[in-house]
Amino acid sequence: MNEEKLIGYINGEITSEVETVEILDWIESSAENQKRYSHLKNLWVATGLDHPKEVVIPTFTFPKAKRILIQDRIIKQFMKYAAVFVLAFALGSLSLYFINKSQKVDMYSLYNTIEVPYGEQSQISLYDGTKVWINSGTKFRYPAMFSHNRREVFIEGEAFFDVAKDKKHPFVVNAGQLKVEVFGTRFNICAYPEDTEFSATLEEGSISAIDKSNGKGLILKPGEQFVINRETNELKHLRVYTDLYTSWKENVLKFENAPFEEVIKKMERWYDVKITVDQSVNAKERYTMTIKTESLREMLALLSKTTKINYKINVNSVLIKNP
Repeated sequence: MNEEKLIGYINGEITSEVETVEILDWIESSAENQKRYSHLKNLWVATGLDHPKEVVIPTFTFPKAKRILIQDRIIKQFMKYAAVFVLAFALGSLSLYFINKSQKVDMYSLYNTIEVPYGEQSQISLYDGTKVWINSGTKFRYPAMFSHNRREVFIEGEAFFDVAKDKKHPFVVNAGQLKVEVFGTRFNICAYPEDTEFSATLEEGSISAIDKSNGKGLILKPGEQFVINRETNELKHLRVYTDLYTSWKENVLKFENAPFEEVIKKMERWYDVKITVDQSVNAKERYTMTIKTESLREMLALLSKTTKINYKINVNSVLIKNP
């Protein structure tokens, strides 16, 4: 990939949808490309130019003993030779810092943010080897460099994680009220801000799932699910068929005795449409079905075989009502 094009993307100068897709595909195609992109972006930030749109700097605090900062006296001594200094240290990590007389920022606090719109999905590999599948309508935030003692990410929406094993550095996922901590395993988190329930579903290994509002939690075994009801603060520990909650990453939606409301909600995210259900429709119906490559119209036709409904599709909206 041309370096000038990458710099243009980082600096927000790429406006073509075709070029944007080309760049994102290139970044996600290999771990090496992701490392090159992250290195280039971090260097671009360190030079004092405008931050790329996807970079966020939260106000985190790190132990002073672990931070490498360049003091004003060093800046004054070497400013005539260079505007930016890159400091390599023995742990094998390359850390770049934005240098300003009144501001010192370490690279642990620089974050990348990926927002996947409704109707789409994304998959990335983090530089520790962890793979993340990101579902529709999800915001995923991860650091440009993991801190010295943990690998921590943030999510609003739904994602499936295949975490690279590292017993010395736990992998922590913050999803609003839900927190999950692991060392290496496969699990799904569903935590859309508009949903009443947040859940963690374990496919392989073990995870620690915690309700951050009260500190209560438990250790999950494969095939188990931890659910938080945000309205009642009720916690549920369930035995589930994990494929019902993870098949979406394979572009398959599975429902087993699912309420009509849940089906409609997933359809809206899956097809990027707004669905309005008339009050006359019987919303107590439950559905068991598998959706693979069906179009929106085909999906509605399947629903109509179980429930007597009529539907009208109007661009990005659907009206469901009685015949």
